[in-house]
Amino acid sequence: MTIDLHMHTNASDGLLTARELLVLVREARLLAFSITDHDTLEGYRAALKLLEPDDPELISGVELSVQAGEDDMHMLAYLFDPDNADFNAALTEFLEARNRRGRRIVEKLRDMGLSVPFSAVEQAAENTAMGRPHIAAAMLKVGAVKSIEEAFYRYIGNGKPAYMPKSKLSPGEAIELIHGAGGVAVMAHPMIAHMYKHIEDTVKLGLDGIEAYHYSHSRPDIKQLKKTAERFGLLTTGGSDFHGRSEREGEIGSQQVPTRLLAGLRARAEQIRGEA
Repeated sequence: MTIDLHMHTNASDGLLTARELLVLVREARLLAFSITDHDTLEGYRAALKLLEPDDPELISGVELSVQAGEDDMHMLAYLFDPDNADFNAALTEFLEARNRRGRRIVEKLRDMGLSVPFSAVEQAAENTAMGRPHIAAAMLKVGAVKSIEEAFYRYIGNGKPAYMPKSKLSPGEAIELIHGAGGVAVMAHPMIAHMYKHIEDTVKLGLDGIEAYHYSHSRPDIKQLKKTAERFGLLTTGGSDFHGRSEREGEIGSQQVPTRLLAGLRARAEQIRGEA
């Protein structure tokens, strides 16, 4: 049996509901899994209510949006207290900031002559963390574009006319927030956009681990990341980063992440709580 500690529901930018995702998790015969939606625990909470006695263990998780200099970094949090007040206050602020950002993007589209009602975006988001995929879905629904890809390529993708950056934490702020809730801080997919160049500096801020197993990482990448983790005394984790778009990403359980890595995460979480 293996574990999968990185997957998304439609509470952020995944395509499946927590219930639909749980069906695939059961089929993958995992020992444990973590729903790591972007800046929200709604998918995790929904799955928690649906768990049955024989289901794999659900590990608390979230993927935080982080700004490292000019680079977008993703920070995975694991084994934190999901009821921690400060942690939840930060996520609430993220949700509100995402909604403000979504409204500003819609205004930019309107200035470009594209009529996309904000209510259509809200309907696409269904009271979850609003993101550009929801705006793209609304654009498609009202006929402003002919495909989701066109929405990103022409209008809302990075650097495009209606693009607006997300509100983000600094690496130090993210790690402090995670540790404050008794959780473990892990840099997500370090090989994407060369995020590995930030590992050494982020270790100095208290980084606990790096995600070695990921669909975007080759076998040589995984080997190199394991060496990097050993060099800096970091944990390694991994997961499919499943969103429901299997033609572009890994299937749930596809990364064959060893179960022993979970023991390291637990030990580090206990250490963090003892230090608090």
